[in-house]
Amino acid sequence: PEPATIVECGPASDLLKIEYVNLNPNPPEKGKVLTIDAKGILSGAIVEGATIDLVVKLGLVKLLTKQLDFCEESAKVDKNCPLAPGEHFLNHSVELPREIPPGKYVVNIRVRNPKTADGQLGEEVTCLIAKAQFGV
Repeated sequence: PEPATIVECGPASDLLKIEYVNLNPNPPEKGKVLTIDAKGILSGAIVEGATIDLVVKLGLVKLLTKQLDFCEESAKVDKNCPLAPGEHFLNHSVELPREIPPGKYVVNIRVRNPKTADGQLGEEVTCLIAKAQFGV
């Protein structure tokens, strides 16, 4: 399988600029531990109420569409909200299930701050597209 990739898909106004994302091993392997090592710079805070919109596709088929609470998820990797502007590092390991069906996966991730007091959409933190392929 080809290496997995993670690319930004948001406008220049996004609050997060990613400096690097390293995956080990890359390509990721079923039943093995995947370590994600990343650095980003925030130009504004990520606050309580921020959301993660997640869409997972296998080929052209949508497997999952989900909205998660950013602060709940970030707390799992010891990053508690609000996340202040500045440099942020992430080093996180996750065990990939053996049962991942083979194929090409595309994950679209969009993080945004909560709506403003007047109901406007919150600032976009980041938009990412992650692609990974798993063999049989």
